[in-house]
Amino acid sequence: MPYKGEKAGKGGHADFVSNPDILTFLSDCEYLREPSDKEAEIMISDFIDAPEISNSVLPSYVIASDASKKDSPINDKLPSTQIGYVKISHVLVDLNNYSNLSEIHSNYIDPFKVAEIHRSANPLTYVLPGSNIRYRSATNVKNGFRKAVFEQLDRNIGNNGSPVRLLDVLINISNKVDCNGNKEIIIEKCPCCKTNHIFSFLLNRKVVKCNHCNQDIYASDWLRLHEDISDFGNNTSAMTRMMNALEHLLFISLVVQIFEKDPKSLSKTAFILDGPLAIFGQPAKLHARIMQRLYEINQQLKSQNLDPVLVIGLQKTGELVDYTVMIDKYLSRNKIKIISDDYRYKYIKGCDSPSENFGHETYYGQDFIYKTQSGKIFNFALPYPFGSKENLTQFVKDKVDYSKYGNLIARACKLINYFEMDLYENAIVPVALAHRHASISIVPGSKVLDIISGLNINR
Repeated sequence: MPYKGEKAGKGGHADFVSNPDILTFLSDCEYLREPSDKEAEIMISDFIDAPEISNSVLPSYVIASDASKKDSPINDKLPSTQIGYVKISHVLVDLNNYSNLSEIHSNYIDPFKVAEIHRSANPLTYVLPGSNIRYRSATNVKNGFRKAVFEQLDRNIGNNGSPVRLLDVLINISNKVDCNGNKEIIIEKCPCCKTNHIFSFLLNRKVVKCNHCNQDIYASDWLRLHEDISDFGNNTSAMTRMMNALEHLLFISLVVQIFEKDPKSLSKTAFILDGPLAIFGQPAKLHARIMQRLYEINQQLKSQNLDPVLVIGLQKTGELVDYTVMIDKYLSRNKIKIISDDYRYKYIKGCDSPSENFGHETYYGQDFIYKTQSGKIFNFALPYPFGSKENLTQFVKDKVDYSKYGNLIARACKLINYFEMDLYENAIVPVALAHRHASISIVPGSKVLDIISGLNINR
């Protein structure tokens, strides 16, 4: 590692270029490459015509979300001592207002109406102790982080009416109940002393004491976010996991709130999340709770003769996006494909020993490749239309059966067609708006966070 301010030599690469072992190593590597025309024909042979969208009804409202994070050092002298910031933004788009952005017989957009859409954005901010920070005089960095996660998840984020706490949402979507029929969360090992013990958490009991070490155990420990925290290492990955879990918890919280107040409105609302419908790392088991709750809500909507809620995960980066861009020029317009595990492992991941079910412990939605009528290409996901993956053999077959998704595929295609935009590659308007309000710019945003971290922590 160089000293601060030290510049690298201009010939540092020469040792790599002249080393025959490195050249041999590179020649032995296999990777995703652009296919030949013949290979491309095989790859796109089972794409099908996209479903008819003219008869599909657009939702009345679209809620798009995006998230970003920043790890800020407290000052220039201690760059490895950091505070973590997470920002999540939700943008509500009323399609009636959106369709009226421009006046009749005019090509110009009314800026005041655009500003009104921007004012509908609802950013939420979270702050967490990062590397080398002990929060509230905790015994170590990890326990302070656990305490901070609990406080952040248990704070009221509701603006009006009943309080909304994400920790309550986490408990309420649990598939476990106690002897009195109350939803509960179970932790089977103390996160402090590692003693095996059953800790039960309810809405009115979110903190308990460990009988062995007498440390506080929090219901939020169920997410296991603290497991990535060390006393002296870089803890940025824990912030990423926290951001991922928060975004999906906020999403299911909105779904549940709308459903409880007005199921009909939920049926007419679409949700668009940035990224796959999946939760990675330590909190990955949360995906099963979300999958089950969505299925239960959709079943109740169906019983009322209402459409299931439309939820779309839209990917902008990743190996699937790379593959999609690569085959774009070979693919005709208005085509779609549901990505089976066999197809993924054969053409995208290049894996000789695939798992029994891709994303078994992380994904609650199925990936699609879709090329629109205008020629833009998208990777989107829809929630699995099932409550669990218990019958794995049947699940693997059913998740790639187009018919299992009912009208959701056609509705998703119509929404993507309606909102596609030219400003960014393969982008749609609601996600672009959400990203604008969630993103933390390099300058001045990140610099401001660096400054306030140092000012407030050093007072």
